[in-house]
Amino acid sequence: MALRAPRLQRGFTLIELMIVVAIVGILAILAIFGVRKYLANSKTAEATNTVGFLNHLSMAAWERDTVAAEFVTGTSSASLVHSLCAPSVAVPLAVASIRNKKYVANPTIGAAADYHTGSATAGWKCLKFEMNHPQYYRYKYQPGGPVITTLVMPIAAGGWTAEAQGDLNGDSINSEFAAGGNIVNGVAIPLTQIAVNNPEE
Repeated sequence: MALRAPRLQRGFTLIELMIVVAIVGILAILAIFGVRKYLANSKTAEATNTVGFLNHLSMAAWERDTVAAEFVTGTSSASLVHSLCAPSVAVPLAVASIRNKKYVANPTIGAAADYHTGSATAGWKCLKFEMNHPQYYRYKYQPGGPVITTLVMPIAAGGWTAEAQGDLNGDSINSEFAAGGNIVNGVAIPLTQIAVNNPEE
C-alpha cells in the first residue's frame, strides 16, 4: 500500500496580508470622507430649505391684498395695495454666536425677541415665519438686494432677498446662501436658483 504524501497547509503571505490591509485602509478613508460629506450636506440642507421657504413667504406677503380704506356699502374701496414686508432682524444677531454650534431661538409666545419681532407689515411677523428647532445658520430677510456682498444676485431695488450665513466648522469662513426675486409689472417673480458661497464651511 502506497503512502500518501502529507498535504502542505499554506497560509497567507505577508504581501497578501499587506494588500488586504491597504485595501481596507482605502475603503475606510473613503467611508470617512463620505460620512463627512453627508453630514455637511445635511446641515447645508437646512439653509437651502429655509431660504427657499422664506422666498416663498416673501412672494405670499406681496400677493396679500390690503386696502387703504374700508368698504362702504354701495361704493368701491380704494385701490388694492401690494407691498413687501419691511426688513427683519437677523436671528441670531451675529454669525459669531453660532460658530461651530447651534442656536435655539426664543420660543416664548409674545416675547419681543428672535422670530417674534416685527409687525403686520414688517419682519418675521409679516412673513409669518418662525423656526422652532435648533439652527446652524443666521437668517435675515429684507427688501432689495443681499447684504452679503460676496453673493451677486440680479435683485432690483424693488425686489427682496432672504439670506443665511453660518460657520459649520468654526474656521471664521462663512457659508452663505441667498434667494430672492423681483417685482415685475406688479407681479412677484422669484429667481430660479439659490446663490451659494462656501457651502461646506
